[in-house]
Amino acid sequence: MYAFSTGFFIVLATFGFLRESIETVAENAETNELSTTAIYAWNAGVLVIGLLLGITFSFFLKFVITARINKRLQKDGTMSVFVHSHDHGEHSHPDYIFTQDEAQENAEKAVLNNTNPMLKVIALLLLLTHRIPEGILLGYNLQLAANGNNDSLTIAYFISLIVHLIPEETIFYFRLREAKFSPIQALLLSFLGLSLFLPFMLIGAYAGQWIAETWWLKAIMFSTIAGIFLFTSIVEFIPEFYHRDLSKKTWFVVLISVFAGIIFAAIVLSFHAHSH
Repeated sequence: MYAFSTGFFIVLATFGFLRESIETVAENAETNELSTTAIYAWNAGVLVIGLLLGITFSFFLKFVITARINKRLQKDGTMSVFVHSHDHGEHSHPDYIFTQDEAQENAEKAVLNNTNPMLKVIALLLLLTHRIPEGILLGYNLQLAANGNNDSLTIAYFISLIVHLIPEETIFYFRLREAKFSPIQALLLSFLGLSLFLPFMLIGAYAGQWIAETWWLKAIMFSTIAGIFLFTSIVEFIPEFYHRDLSKKTWFVVLISVFAGIIFAAIVLSFHAHSH
């Protein structure tokens, strides 16, 4: 699942959101009759700025959660096995010094139990960020359709929207299960993640026209999401399935899964079209 998701999200980031960012610049270039040099400059600018914003945001989110985990572990009594101090006028050796192996093993288990569930949540928070532009665009398109623009919402649009949510919700559910959530809790949280579309759809319905006209902001928004997806795929998902002790058979299955994710993402993106 992680191998499949890695291939899927890398393609979705590069040929999906980054392409959307470049196409947004290209559409504005046609309207404003920009020179070729200006188009190249705008392309490079919105891509680099957006990617830097997305990657920086991802690093910051990961740093904040990791810092909170470390703070929590410092308060955990089981971590005392790693602490050994010699204060002036005092020299003591607790009992665990003489059962170091057993105490260290217990401490490592405590560390794993405390950190693993919380670290699993980082990727989910990053995945949820792309609901922001999708919700805004969906709300804007619904508003256009309500005003009689029948080209704003097509069958292909809904197919691509629904199909690309399948691997997202699947990885969301299983990631929550790995984070020690019960099946019911994981299912409810998955549906709660879907509900994030609603507030941003309202924003899109009322502010979508302004966002569409502010083309550079729209382009940067797409490339920012691409940066977040690339960070999630490379930093969060690849370590889940890449291990040196993988057998040849398992590694072959992993490679097939990665390319299956790439092909599936290509199929999803094939439903994409621009209407002018």
